Amino acid sequence: MNRLKLIILFLCLCLLWGCSNDMNRREIDEINFIHVMGIDYSSNEYTLTAVYSLGQGADSEKGDAGKEEISQGKGATPYEAFQNLILKNKKTVSIANTGYFLIGDRAARHGIDRCLDFLSRDETVKMESLLFVTKDTDAADFINQSLENQQVIHEDLEAVEQKQRELVTRNDNTFVNIINETENNMTGVLIPYLVSENNTFLLQGYAVFYRNELVDYLDMETSSGINFLKDIIRAFPIYLDDVGLSVTRSKCKLKTDIYESQITVKVNLEFETAVKEIFTNKNIFTGDELERLTHMQNAYILDIIKKAVNYSAQNKQDILQISRLIKTRYAKKWRDYEENWSDILAEIQYEYEIKSKISKSFILGN
Repeated sequence: MNRLKLIILFLCLCLLWGCSNDMNRREIDEINFIHVMGIDYSSNEYTLTAVYSLGQGADSEKGDAGKEEISQGKGATPYEAFQNLILKNKKTVSIANTGYFLIGDRAARHGIDRCLDFLSRDETVKMESLLFVTKDTDAADFINQSLENQQVIHEDLEAVEQKQRELVTRNDNTFVNIINETENNMTGVLIPYLVSENNTFLLQGYAVFYRNELVDYLDMETSSGINFLKDIIRAFPIYLDDVGLSVTRSKCKLKTDIYESQITVKVNLEFETAVKEIFTNKNIFTGDELERLTHMQNAYILDIIKKAVNYSAQNKQDILQISRLIKTRYAKKWRDYEENWSDILAEIQYEYEIKSKISKSFILGN
């Protein structure tokens, strides 16, 4: 009798599990998980462009997996635009799986504070989602052009993210990091920007924000100089007359000093490179040649770093976050500089100490 009861109980549990599994599949099928969201602003109106995959959830067997489609919502505020997006969709819309937010050029120039505020109040948003700016174009146009080119947008953005990881040791354009950066009005906020070229997305440098508004786009060399000073370089190519090299290790420290009201920033950089190509017949691994090339690569990287430093001084933008270093080390003295900090940026003196080493590269057969 007890055995019969156990069998009946087991069959009931199996039936319940099957029903629950079917219900979960139906619930997932009723949700459009947004993979990429574009944010635009024009004519006093926000436009949100949602990219999601066809054939997700329980319908994945229908043969549409891998294809993408979009929907849009418009409104006077980001929240109103999102509600409009929800109303236009037959299914429930969720940003719980949104890995990328694309900010259109005009929305970036208008200011990203309202968009960030709206997203930060959604308890499902992923803190590690990445933000990018679409240079000189709206995010909606960027997305539509990509679909016309038959690109799979979220996969191409995943490739961009992977490329970031190959170049730097961390991605500072995560949603949570950008939220934290915008809380400090003294420093410039940097968000990578994208351009579309030959059916792919390219990282070209940083977009500079001041008080939450886009003010400029930096070229790749200036952006790389920032990455060296932020101590996040993982790899970087160096092109000299006789050889091509790649930075394999980098360590940078910034130290601030104040003497008689003069701020000095001491930059201490050590890096190591590997030889990637040689286009000369002479032996570059002699002592004299290595010393010559070491001086050349030091000068090469110093020039890259100075591009970032000079931009900060000439444009009065604290893209290097020197104010944070001053406030940390000289909390009381910082009050004397805070009010006129933008003008003081041009008066900061920089001292550089750069050391490097060239390693012999691997050669097949050796």
